[in-house]
Amino acid sequence: MFALLLIFFILLGTSAILYALTILETPAPDYPTIPIWQTLYDHARGITRAESYNTRIRPIIERHGAVNLWHAGRWVVLATRPDLVAQIFRQDDIFIKGGNIKKIPHSTFARIFGVNIIDSHGALHTSFTEIIKPGIQRRFDLEPAKASSAQLAESLLREQAQHPAKGVGIDHGIMEWAVRVFADSFLDLDAERVQVYFPRVVEAMDRFKDGVATRLQTLLYNIFPSLERLHWLLPSGHYGVRIADRLEDLIMELAELTDEDHANATRSRDNEQVIHRLRKAYRAGSITKYHYRCNLKQLFIAGVENIDIVLNSALWELGKNVALQRRLRHEVLTKLPGNYTESDLDELPLLTATVYETLRLYPPLINLINRYTSEPVQFGSDTTHPLPKDTWVGWHSYGTHTDPCVWGTSAREFDPDRWGWDTVTIHNMFRGMQVKGKFFPFATHGRRCLASKFALTQMKLALCELLRRVEWERDEDYNLSLVTGVLLGPRNCKLFFRERVKKELNEPSLDC
Repeated sequence: MFALLLIFFILLGTSAILYALTILETPAPDYPTIPIWQTLYDHARGITRAESYNTRIRPIIERHGAVNLWHAGRWVVLATRPDLVAQIFRQDDIFIKGGNIKKIPHSTFARIFGVNIIDSHGALHTSFTEIIKPGIQRRFDLEPAKASSAQLAESLLREQAQHPAKGVGIDHGIMEWAVRVFADSFLDLDAERVQVYFPRVVEAMDRFKDGVATRLQTLLYNIFPSLERLHWLLPSGHYGVRIADRLEDLIMELAELTDEDHANATRSRDNEQVIHRLRKAYRAGSITKYHYRCNLKQLFIAGVENIDIVLNSALWELGKNVALQRRLRHEVLTKLPGNYTESDLDELPLLTATVYETLRLYPPLINLINRYTSEPVQFGSDTTHPLPKDTWVGWHSYGTHTDPCVWGTSAREFDPDRWGWDTVTIHNMFRGMQVKGKFFPFATHGRRCLASKFALTQMKLALCELLRRVEWERDEDYNLSLVTGVLLGPRNCKLFFRERVKKELNEPSLDC
């Protein structure tokens, strides 16, 4: 009862506080402002970030390039115009990475991510990079990922056989695939070793993917971020803490399996894997235990959920467009050798374009506000007021990627052919769009994601193995709904699967 009364009085005073906030000076007076009440209203309704963007922000930001937006208890500047996005990424010494640990230090996101390679800056970031980069950008053995992808196809067919009259959900199967790939590539663990953990890991990742705050928490914390440290105030106060702590415990359990396997000589050690490089640095005193844990959690969550959500999105689009799926399958079956390599995958133009187009229309992180200005800076060439020091600035990848002024009138349509017809043209367009700030699913310039090449390869490989084994189409009873958290992709997607039947005697064998 006391908590409910307290919430009532907090809400009662909110209208006066909101009025006071609306008259605060915004950091970018040259750009329009999204009213606070609209942002909070959308939080209260629980609509997705894509829906909120399309309704509130798109009509304004596409005309002006950036807006002032209320976020985490302060005014921030959100940009989509390519020259502004490129400025953020290029001027890394002015637009400094800060992350949740600096922006909202008492939040659940700060609790789980802490200080890590993605959100750090300067000497600390350099130190993390020296440890982690070799483990991420080394040459990977593709065979375990091929086996995991084949296993995904088989599991989808088994589930379909159990429910022949309706489409089957793909979320859990793809999440298990993503965990297998990460465990083998970065934790030095066999897929069978982590099998017993799948139910708990998938459940924890699903809860994290859907958001770490209730609707009421999201609303209140957006106005008063400091309330998040007072969990006892709300009946659901520990909701996010429980999600974060549960996921952290599972990640650390998986990491400990690596030591057990090597102690029992059940797997030969690959010292260049990320887990071993992090452990070696921690034991040598190069990083603290806190930094070891933060980096491991960040890498696991980003490495699993990003390729998970993008593969979901690709299967959904190919299930809607069966003709495109057939074209893609024909390319894979006729041009890809049985014992293929990473370079073979790069020589399939339609496959490459399909992956790029999926990342364009469904960038894993819809937006990110994790940089602040180290000094006053002119934001854009046509402004008269510099952004003040300590202004938080972010980008909206979905906004830029679907802006008709950037990508044409079909910007919100899925069309891999927009990238070109041959590998040289496609790769050149990919690089050019990144440099210009028009395409940045993995960020760009000096802080481009270290694992971007790995993620692209795994996406291509998974699609190839699925296309060689199964055919699928959308379930007409499923209406697309999007993930409600910070990610962008289908939620609870359902598709019909069937085993691919060879139509030509000379089709290559899958076992060659």
